[in-house]
Amino acid sequence: MFAATGMADDDHGFKRHFEREDQHSIPFLESDNEGNETAGQMAAWLLLVANLPVALSLLIKGTNRFAPLRIELKKALANLNRTQKKALMWLHYYLNPAILGIALWHWLSSRCKSSALPELGLIVMVTVIALGFLIKFKLCPKTFRKYAYQIHTQPVIFVAMFLVLTVGHLIVD
Repeated sequence: MFAATGMADDDHGFKRHFEREDQHSIPFLESDNEGNETAGQMAAWLLLVANLPVALSLLIKGTNRFAPLRIELKKALANLNRTQKKALMWLHYYLNPAILGIALWHWLSSRCKSSALPELGLIVMVTVIALGFLIKFKLCPKTFRKYAYQIHTQPVIFVAMFLVLTVGHLIVD
Protein backbone atom coordinates (compact mmCIF):
# COMPACT_ATOMS: atom_id res chain seq x y z
CA MET A 1 0.00 0.00 0.00
CA PHE A 2 2.73 2.50 0.94
CA ALA A 3 4.88 1.59 -2.07
CA ALA A 4 2.05 2.38 -4.46
CA THR A 5 1.78 5.97 -3.23
CA GLY A 6 5.53 6.38 -3.50
CA MET A 7 5.55 5.06 -7.07
CA ALA A 8 2.67 7.37 -7.97
CA ASP A 9 4.88 10.37 -7.15
CA ASP A 10 7.77 9.17 -9.30
CA ASP A 11 7.45 11.42 -12.32
CA HIS A 12 10.46 10.04 -14.27
CA GLY A 13 11.61 13.48 -15.38
CA PHE A 14 8.25 14.67 -16.71
CA LYS A 15 6.51 17.65 -15.18
CA ARG A 16 3.90 16.00 -13.00
CA HIS A 17 1.19 18.61 -12.71
CA PHE A 18 1.83 20.46 -15.97
CA GLU A 19 0.20 23.89 -15.53
CA ARG A 20 -1.17 23.31 -12.01
CA GLU A 21 1.93 24.47 -10.14
CA ASP A 22 -0.12 26.63 -7.76
CA GLN A 23 -1.74 23.52 -6.23
CA HIS A 24 1.33 22.46 -4.24
CA SER A 25 3.22 24.62 -1.82
CA ILE A 26 6.62 23.20 -0.94
CA PRO A 27 8.30 25.74 1.29
CA PHE A 28 11.63 23.96 1.85
CA LEU A 29 12.13 22.05 -1.39
CA GLU A 30 11.11 23.91 -4.51
CA SER A 31 12.03 21.29 -7.10
CA ASP A 32 12.96 18.06 -5.31
CA ASN A 33 10.09 16.11 -3.77
CA GLU A 34 12.18 13.12 -2.66
CA GLY A 35 12.87 14.33 0.89
CA ASN A 36 9.25 14.65 1.86
CA GLU A 37 8.42 11.25 0.32
CA THR A 38 11.19 9.70 2.39
CA ALA A 39 9.88 11.39 5.53
CA GLY A 40 6.37 10.11 4.80
CA GLN A 41 7.61 6.56 4.25
CA MET A 42 9.68 6.73 7.45
CA ALA A 43 6.70 8.00 9.46
CA ALA A 44 4.40 5.28 8.09
CA TRP A 45 6.80 2.40 8.79
CA LEU A 46 7.76 3.70 12.22
CA LEU A 47 4.08 4.10 13.11
CA LEU A 48 3.61 0.45 12.23
CA VAL A 49 6.55 -0.62 14.42
CA ALA A 50 5.61 1.69 17.32
CA ASN A 51 2.03 0.43 17.47
CA LEU A 52 2.80 -3.25 16.90
CA PRO A 53 2.88 -4.04 20.66
CA VAL A 54 -0.59 -2.54 21.07
CA ALA A 55 -1.93 -4.51 18.09
CA LEU A 56 -0.40 -7.73 19.45
CA SER A 57 -1.89 -7.09 22.86
CA LEU A 58 -5.35 -6.45 21.43
CA LEU A 59 -5.10 -9.58 19.28
CA ILE A 60 -4.04 -11.75 22.21
CA LYS A 61 -6.71 -10.31 24.53
CA GLY A 62 -9.39 -10.77 21.86
CA THR A 63 -8.31 -14.34 21.26
CA ASN A 64 -8.37 -15.05 24.98
CA ARG A 65 -11.80 -13.50 25.41
CA PHE A 66 -13.66 -14.85 22.39
CA ALA A 67 -11.92 -18.06 21.25
CA PRO A 68 -12.98 -21.35 22.82
CA LEU A 69 -9.56 -22.28 24.21
CA ARG A 70 -8.45 -24.50 27.07
CA ILE A 71 -7.56 -22.76 30.32
CA GLU A 72 -3.87 -23.69 29.99
CA LEU A 73 -3.66 -22.07 26.57
CA LYS A 74 -5.46 -18.96 27.82
CA LYS A 75 -2.93 -18.67 30.66
CA ALA A 76 -0.04 -19.15 28.22
CA LEU A 77 -1.46 -16.39 25.97
CA ALA A 78 -1.86 -14.08 28.96
CA ASN A 79 1.79 -14.73 29.92
CA LEU A 80 2.89 -14.12 26.32
CA ASN A 81 0.97 -10.84 26.32
CA ARG A 82 2.59 -9.76 29.59
CA THR A 83 6.06 -10.66 28.26
CA GLN A 84 5.63 -8.91 24.92
CA LYS A 85 4.34 -5.80 26.67
CA LYS A 86 7.38 -5.70 28.96
CA ALA A 87 9.72 -6.20 26.01
CA LEU A 88 8.07 -4.00 23.36
CA MET A 89 5.91 -1.27 24.90
CA TRP A 90 8.90 1.06 25.10
CA LEU A 91 8.62 1.28 21.31
CA HIS A 92 5.09 2.62 21.68
CA TYR A 93 6.02 5.10 24.41
CA TYR A 94 9.11 6.61 22.84
CA LEU A 95 8.79 6.09 19.08
CA ASN A 96 5.39 7.73 18.69
CA PRO A 97 6.58 11.19 19.90
CA ALA A 98 9.63 10.86 17.62
CA ILE A 99 7.34 9.93 14.72
CA LEU A 100 5.39 13.09 15.37
CA GLY A 101 8.50 15.11 14.53
CA ILE A 102 9.02 13.16 11.30
CA ALA A 103 5.33 13.54 10.37
CA LEU A 104 5.50 17.30 10.96
CA TRP A 105 8.62 17.51 8.79
CA HIS A 106 6.79 15.55 6.07
CA TRP A 107 3.78 17.86 6.29
CA LEU A 108 5.86 21.04 6.24
CA SER A 109 7.82 19.91 3.19
CA SER A 110 4.85 18.67 1.15
CA ARG A 111 1.72 20.69 1.94
CA CYS A 112 -0.93 20.43 -0.73
CA LYS A 113 -3.87 22.80 -1.15
CA SER A 114 -6.09 20.30 -2.97
CA SER A 115 -7.19 18.42 0.17
CA ALA A 116 -7.35 19.16 3.88
CA LEU A 117 -7.58 15.48 4.87
CA PRO A 118 -3.84 14.98 5.55
CA GLU A 119 -3.92 18.04 7.84
CA LEU A 120 -6.99 16.69 9.64
CA GLY A 121 -5.27 13.32 10.09
CA LEU A 122 -2.17 15.08 11.41
CA ILE A 123 -4.29 17.03 13.93
CA VAL A 124 -5.87 13.79 15.16
CA MET A 125 -2.41 12.15 15.32
CA VAL A 126 -0.97 15.07 17.31
CA THR A 127 -3.91 14.91 19.72
CA VAL A 128 -3.66 11.15 20.28
CA ILE A 129 0.12 11.24 20.73
CA ALA A 130 -0.08 14.26 23.08
CA LEU A 131 -2.71 12.51 25.20
CA GLY A 132 -0.58 9.37 25.33
CA PHE A 133 2.44 11.44 26.37
CA LEU A 134 0.42 13.13 29.13
CA ILE A 135 -0.85 9.76 30.36
CA LYS A 136 2.51 7.95 30.28
CA PHE A 137 4.47 10.65 32.06
CA LYS A 138 1.57 11.68 34.36
CA LEU A 139 1.69 15.30 33.26
CA CYS A 140 -2.03 15.90 33.65
CA PRO A 141 -4.30 15.92 36.72
CA LYS A 142 -5.78 12.59 37.79
CA THR A 143 -9.31 13.72 36.98
CA PHE A 144 -8.31 14.49 33.38
CA ARG A 145 -6.13 11.36 33.03
CA LYS A 146 -9.14 9.02 32.96
CA TYR A 147 -10.75 10.93 30.07
CA ALA A 148 -7.43 11.28 28.28
CA TYR A 149 -6.95 7.50 28.52
CA GLN A 150 -10.45 6.85 27.18
CA ILE A 151 -9.83 9.11 24.19
CA HIS A 152 -6.29 7.78 23.59
CA THR A 153 -7.43 4.14 23.56
CA GLN A 154 -10.61 4.67 21.54
CA PRO A 155 -10.48 2.35 18.48
CA VAL A 156 -12.87 4.58 16.50
CA ILE A 157 -10.40 7.47 16.72
CA PHE A 158 -7.55 5.26 15.49
CA VAL A 159 -9.61 3.93 12.57
CA ALA A 160 -10.77 7.44 11.69
CA MET A 161 -7.18 8.76 11.77
CA PHE A 162 -5.96 5.89 9.59
CA LEU A 163 -8.77 6.36 7.05
CA VAL A 164 -8.41 10.14 6.89
CA LEU A 165 -4.64 9.91 6.39
CA THR A 166 -4.96 7.16 3.77
CA VAL A 167 -7.77 8.78 1.79
CA GLY A 168 -6.11 12.20 2.08
CA HIS A 169 -2.84 10.88 0.69
CA LEU A 170 -4.62 9.07 -2.12
CA ILE A 171 -6.42 12.30 -3.09
CA VAL A 172 -3.19 14.32 -2.96
CA ASP A 173 -1.30 11.76 -5.05
